[in-house]
Amino acid sequence: MPSFNKSAALPTIKGFTLIEILIVVAILGVLAAIALPAYENSVLRSGRAEAKGELMIVASDQERFFSSNNSFVLDATPLVTTDGTTRTTENGLYDITVAVGATGNIATSFIATATAVGQQTADACATLTISNTGVRGATGDTADECWQR
Repeated sequence: MPSFNKSAALPTIKGFTLIEILIVVAILGVLAAIALPAYENSVLRSGRAEAKGELMIVASDQERFFSSNNSFVLDATPLVTTDGTTRTTENGLYDITVAVGATGNIATSFIATATAVGQQTADACATLTISNTGVRGATGDTADECWQR
């Protein structure tokens, strides 16, 4: 009986099977489905941090103006620019405005508001506020959650 070498009779196949490729694509899809929302949430939180920082600057500017003039100023740009009543954060993600409460002709209180612009409006905390007494507010989630995250 002749000897038969099984390994010599079968051709060597190199490469991936269709099933292997489909498994890799499925795994990549699951990873992307998990990673993309986390990344988007991180981007929104960083934009919110920019707004919070800018609100603190506006509040500081208002307090400095008040200490010199015994009144708060009517716009969000005291001591910084002269373009009117709107101040925009560095990356243009939020518009900052200031509303004042007046007693007679003297502005005795203020509320600075950061309102999201563009893609930042998808954030759960699209509007952040701070008052002259330091009270922090937000729309969407609770103010504590928006200011802590």
